Amino acid sequence: MTAARFGTDGIRGVVGSSLTEADAANLGRALAQRFPDAQVLVGRDTRPSGPALSAALVRALRSGGASVIDLGVLPTPGLAFLVMREPNITLGVVVTASHNPVEYNGLKVISRDGRKVADSIEREIEVLMESTSGAISKGATVDAPPDHDERAALLRGHYIEHLREVAEEEVPGSGAAPLTILVDAAHGAGSSYALDALAATGATVKPLSASVGVINDAVGATNPAALAVAVRERGADAGIALDGDADRCVVVDERGRPVDGDVLIALLALDRQERRLAGADRVVATVLTNTAIERRLTAAGISLVRTQVGDRHVAEELRRSGAGFGGEKSGHLLFPEHSPTGDGIMSAIHLVGLLVRSKQPLSVLVQALPLDPQVQSSVAVGQAGAQGILENPEFIALVQEQSVLLSAAGGRLVVRASGTEPLLRIMGEAPDATIVQQVVERVAALASRLDRKSTRLNS
Repeated sequence: MTAARFGTDGIRGVVGSSLTEADAANLGRALAQRFPDAQVLVGRDTRPSGPALSAALVRALRSGGASVIDLGVLPTPGLAFLVMREPNITLGVVVTASHNPVEYNGLKVISRDGRKVADSIEREIEVLMESTSGAISKGATVDAPPDHDERAALLRGHYIEHLREVAEEEVPGSGAAPLTILVDAAHGAGSSYALDALAATGATVKPLSASVGVINDAVGATNPAALAVAVRERGADAGIALDGDADRCVVVDERGRPVDGDVLIALLALDRQERRLAGADRVVATVLTNTAIERRLTAAGISLVRTQVGDRHVAEELRRSGAGFGGEKSGHLLFPEHSPTGDGIMSAIHLVGLLVRSKQPLSVLVQALPLDPQVQSSVAVGQAGAQGILENPEFIALVQEQSVLLSAAGGRLVVRASGTEPLLRIMGEAPDATIVQQVVERVAALASRLDRKSTRLNS
C-alpha cells in the first residue's frame, strides 16, 4: 500500500479511493513521530466524510502520544489563527478539500506560525507515512479529556471574536449600516461564522439560502451564478461567495456581475495606499495576475511582486519582503496584520470597508480598472500526466513558439501543472483577444492529443 502524498495544498483525493481513513491514520501516526508530545488542533469542513477522517486522524495522534483538541467544523483560516494564537499548540490539521466537489476530501497540516508546513517537513512526514502504512497503532486509544467540548468551544469563540474585532476596526461605528450584503458560504465551514462576522460591520447581511445543502454543489466561490441572480433580484449592494473551507472570497457587484479577482486585489491595494497602511507601497500576487493591474498599480507608485501560483507562495513572499497585502486571482487574499493565511471572511470584511469609504457602487469602482483580455483553459490529463506533457519536446517547442507570439503582441503565456487536480493549466494574456484565444487553443489541443496518445500506448 502506497501512502498518500502531499500536493501544493496538502493531501487530497477522492474519499474511499485515493484518500481513506487509513491515510488519515497514517498521517496521525507520522505526525506523532515527527512531533513528539505534540499538542494538536484538528478542524474540518462540512463534508459527510469529514467526521470519520477526523476521528481516524485523532485516534492515531492520541495513540502516538499527542494531545488533541478536535474543534469540529471550522474554517481553515480559523484553525491557522488559533494555532498561531495559542502558545502551547504545536501544529494543526484541517480535514478539507477546499473548493473541490463533495466526493473529495483532504488533510492540510498547519505549522506553529499559522502557515502550511514547509515542503521539507512534508517530505519527512511522507517518509514516516510510508514506514507506517498499513500498520496498527500500538497501545490503547487515549480518550479526550473531560473538558474537551468546553475547550473546543472556547477556542472557536476566540476566532469568532477576532473576526468581530477586525470588522469593528475596519468599519467603526457600524458604518456599513446602509449596505446589504448577500453571503454564499458554499454550505461549507464558513456557514456558521460569516454572517455573524459581517454583521459586526453594521451591514444588513443575509444568506443566499437558509437551507442546508451539499458543499460546493453549484454554489460558492467556484460557482457564483446563483449568488449573482440573487443579488440582482434582492437589490443587494454586493454578494460574497466563499469556498468550502472559507479561505477564498469571490465577489459579485450590485448588478450581479462577478468581480475579477485581480481587480479586487487592485481595489484593496489602492484603498490601503490611500489610508497609508504599513507596507501599502508593495503588493504580492502570482504569475496569473493580469498585466493591466500591474500597470495600474505601478502608475500609483505601488510595486507588484509576482510568485508561483498558490497562496502559500504569496504568504512566504509577504513574510520575506514585508509587503503589507497580497493575493491570488482565485480569491485568496492575505492581510498579514490580521491573519497568517488567506481568510475569505476577513476578505469580505475588507470589501465592506472599501465600499463604505468609497461611497460608490462596486460596479463603478470595477469599471475604473479595465483588464487585458485573458483566457484560461484546463486540460484533464490521464496516463501522460501534466508533468509528462510539460517535459514532452514537442510540447516544449510549441509553448516556446506561442510564448514568442504573445510576447510580440504585448502579452504572455503561462503553462503549469495543477497542484490539486490531474489538470494542465494554460493562461494566455494580451491586448488582442483573438490572438490570445488562438494561442491557448493551440496549446490545449496539443496537450489533449499527447494525453490521448499516451493513454493508447499504455492501454
